[in-house]
Amino acid sequence: MHKYKQYTRLFVFSIIAFIFLFPIIYLIVFSVFHSDTGFSLMNYYKVFLAKPDYLIKFWRSLAMCLMIAAGQTLFSCMSGTAFAKYSFPLKKFWFILFALFMILPIQVTLLPNYILLEKLKLLNSWKALIIPAIFSPFGTVWLTFVFQAIPDSTLDAARMDGVNQLQMIRYIIVPNSKPAVITLFILVFTESWNMVEQPILSRKRNRLSPCCFSRITQSKCCWNSIRLWSTMFTSSDIFHFILQYRIDGWTKRYFMELIK
Repeated sequence: MHKYKQYTRLFVFSIIAFIFLFPIIYLIVFSVFHSDTGFSLMNYYKVFLAKPDYLIKFWRSLAMCLMIAAGQTLFSCMSGTAFAKYSFPLKKFWFILFALFMILPIQVTLLPNYILLEKLKLLNSWKALIIPAIFSPFGTVWLTFVFQAIPDSTLDAARMDGVNQLQMIRYIIVPNSKPAVITLFILVFTESWNMVEQPILSRKRNRLSPCCFSRITQSKCCWNSIRLWSTMFTSSDIFHFILQYRIDGWTKRYFMELIK
């Protein structure tokens, strides 16, 4: 009876897993399948070797997302430390303001960002996408709650040893919160990789647009090439999902060590 329930549960969850994985399987299969010739790698040749457009857009998008993720992580580590471990005037007010802007939909902040970027003459450039994303309030709110768990006695002991503020963040706060910091980097990278509204508003030249936006706006492309583009585009998210799965294991071991 126990084995019957176990096999039934395995069968049900296998069906659910197949339903969720079917779009990815569909993209991979039809990226190497042509309706006329059957199995063919011509789509990969067209995308990677015939023209350099995709590789240029891919590496530009990758560099942009890495800069956004690294910048927001660095900024969030410093601002999160300030909110978690220091006292300054109107601290609660500013933190509530950060949290309020964090829960606002992206469509609400698009127009103010557009007006500000237009005043700064940053529209139609990579800066229009990178700068607003770096100073997103999500990382600050996230790391503030994480850094509050670090004992104040540890920081006091570091101050007695002559450690300055930057050294305290680098050698004490960040290493003790490494799983959360890495998770923030991955979440910000994934969000930046999937951005659509911001390029539509702030970019006019399609040749300089990120991968996701250029694929949406390009209509003169066969479906097989679009499936291949989608396969390569989702590969980054799949990689980060696997990396996040490993980080979850690190996080569990980290908190078990803290409990012990």
